[in-house]
Amino acid sequence: MIGQYGEVKMDKVSILILEQSVPTGIVSFVDIFKMASAYSKRFKIEIVSVDGKPIRYSNYLEITPDKSVEQALYTDLILIPSSGYSAKTFGSYPAPVMEWLKNQNGKKTCIAGCCTGVFVLAEAGLLKNKKATTHWAYANHFMKIYPDVDLFSDKIITEDGNIFCSGGATAGIDLCLYLIEKYCGKKTATRCAKNLLIERGRDTQKPFEIFKNCKKHQDFDIKKAQNWIEKYFNNNFQLDDVSSHVGMSIRNFKRRFKIATGDPPLVYIQKLRVDIAKNLLENRSSAIDEIARKVGYDDVGFFRKLFTRHTGISPSLYRQKFNS
Repeated sequence: MIGQYGEVKMDKVSILILEQSVPTGIVSFVDIFKMASAYSKRFKIEIVSVDGKPIRYSNYLEITPDKSVEQALYTDLILIPSSGYSAKTFGSYPAPVMEWLKNQNGKKTCIAGCCTGVFVLAEAGLLKNKKATTHWAYANHFMKIYPDVDLFSDKIITEDGNIFCSGGATAGIDLCLYLIEKYCGKKTATRCAKNLLIERGRDTQKPFEIFKNCKKHQDFDIKKAQNWIEKYFNNNFQLDDVSSHVGMSIRNFKRRFKIATGDPPLVYIQKLRVDIAKNLLENRSSAIDEIARKVGYDDVGFFRKLFTRHTGISPSLYRQKFNS
């Protein structure tokens, strides 16, 4: 097919594995592209590591690569699964891997990162001034390290030129299906999705986000304000009430709150209330208007709009998806 960079063969798929890679991501990438290959008679799959030596991920799982990055001179698509969950390891990748990715990017090879595998792309300099996404839980950390990346943390998938990114680990399957459809056609991608029982069309990570109250800061007065908000979240209070409680002017309160938590106080309150509403929708059968009142909103229409803004879906659809 003809793509942005001319004729795109997209036959050889290289899965890059690191010592900190998540094995489920590696295996799912192999499985789904093998399935697509069976249907389309395309895709030669290889596993590539820094030195080509086996990597043991646990007592019961060892993966033996097909070749090292030095040997993987020609490929059409590079897939990078999640590179683990410990922020301490983010940004610490072997120099030969970084150089290989830069060289392949120079050849306009398509390169895709999943979850924290997107950190590998950023560290190699492949995301500078480009659109990207990563797992929502690591988005703030990512933005601090790579401020020159245009991060869309709510997106499941992003595409910018020859670079592709996806959110959390299972979003790697969404990414694979997206790439299979792009380079093999919708029929093959749909057939793979049906066999895997995967519902396609997911666009946002917002429904999966868990609210973090961001108290790992040193501003005692703001922590005091947060505790007050958590206690009276369902009351009809104003920001002036909170700032007065901690003895600040409203202007100073807003400034310090944003610095300490990362959110303006009004957004923080909305996120807290929506998170509590999500919990109620997951575990109770109360009417939507009753839940709205329980989290501090008498106007159920406003609550529905606010909930949709913060989660990407309506309260009713959220309940349908997550109620136990």
